[in-house]
Amino acid sequence: MKIKDVEKLTGLTAKSIRYYESKNLIAVERNEENAYRNYTDEDVTRLKWIKMFRYLGFSIEEIEKLLTMDADEIKKALSQKADAFSKQEELCENKRNLCLLLAKEYENNEAVVEEYTDTIDFLESDEMSEIREQVKDFAAPNLITVIAETLIFMAPVFSLFYNIQTKRTDMLMFNGIIAILCTALTTCNWIHYAHQYKKNRERIKRKNRKMMGLLPAMFAAFILGIMAVIAVTALFPGWVLPDNYLFFEHGPITGMVLVLLVIFPIILFCVWVVAKIRKKPVEEMEDANDLLFIWNRLGKGRVAVIAAWLLALYCCAFNFTAVTKDKIIRYSPWRPMGVEYNYSDVDSIKTGFGDKSFSFAEYKRKGSFYYQIEINGQTVTFHTPTANEQIERYEEHTYLELEEFDRALTALGIPKEADEKGWENCDFDKEYVDRFLRIIRYEKPE
Repeated sequence: MKIKDVEKLTGLTAKSIRYYESKNLIAVERNEENAYRNYTDEDVTRLKWIKMFRYLGFSIEEIEKLLTMDADEIKKALSQKADAFSKQEELCENKRNLCLLLAKEYENNEAVVEEYTDTIDFLESDEMSEIREQVKDFAAPNLITVIAETLIFMAPVFSLFYNIQTKRTDMLMFNGIIAILCTALTTCNWIHYAHQYKKNRERIKRKNRKMMGLLPAMFAAFILGIMAVIAVTALFPGWVLPDNYLFFEHGPITGMVLVLLVIFPIILFCVWVVAKIRKKPVEEMEDANDLLFIWNRLGKGRVAVIAAWLLALYCCAFNFTAVTKDKIIRYSPWRPMGVEYNYSDVDSIKTGFGDKSFSFAEYKRKGSFYYQIEINGQTVTFHTPTANEQIERYEEHTYLELEEFDRALTALGIPKEADEKGWENCDFDKEYVDRFLRIIRYEKPE
């Protein structure tokens, strides 16, 4: 193939082709008869790559090295070049903004020159470069966070399908709107991740690797939190309750404390991110030392973190009300040994079904049965009591313990405010709904 043919196929001039040959980027065979250059298809392909690399701004020396690299090394070099273009783009944007500012505020005096040269010196300083890199690392999304956010945003969607399946139409419209918004947010989140991954592939890959290194610790912390929840809610009351207890129920603060215990790994993760940004550049960190780095950066705060977690666990443990055959025992963080009351100490009873479409207190939601007693100025709500497993009749008939408790209190003549309005919204089995209605309708025998 002659050089004119190569010119047509590559779009390069003969001068450029000979120049690349003189720089040993291509080795062209010559015809033995007339010593003319004889280009092959491989030479044409190589020249096209050279043209592409030159267009991307690689120097002759860099191209010479690229042509000897394997595919992975070339990909890495191209990613580094893309990062360089990003920095150039940012620099051009800064210069553009500076031009616009000068166009508006230009004054031919020394003060303006001094001010803007100081600004330029700061922007070009190593300190600013380090801050800029740290901000970019913090802003770059990572796969673990996107997946976690997706699971969180999908909760209303799962709830919507559950409500449709169980035919709970009272909150269907509200639930549907929230589900649509969360689906849109999730879609935008993944689009943003894909867009950023395309622009900052190496940075996000590096961040994903670091997050993957932290996953086992986060998983272990999560399991620890779940075990603490199980111990507090299921096992602990059994250690302090009297043997003859009928049932018990945790107080409203327990739910909030349990959330704190479960999201404790997330709190640690936030501390990790903030510590990395404020105290140490990402590039200087070793994955294996991430956990140790977090712990060391907490400093004196380590005691506070552990104390807060233990305090939350303590508040969760001592926050329930137990009922025996003749006593009501209130356990609280400030009264861990419990305070006993007789049935006759109950001032009033209120029972019925919740009527709110949405409430953080589950017993206030539509169709939820509740049984409240007023005792010593405190309101105690029974919504999902845990019965003593040793009592066989309670094992066979759920909520029977609450019905018997109501009959005992009502027999003492304690005032009772009962309202069966909204019972049709209760989605429990008929057996339980009938029991709730018996509790509401039961009055002191004549």
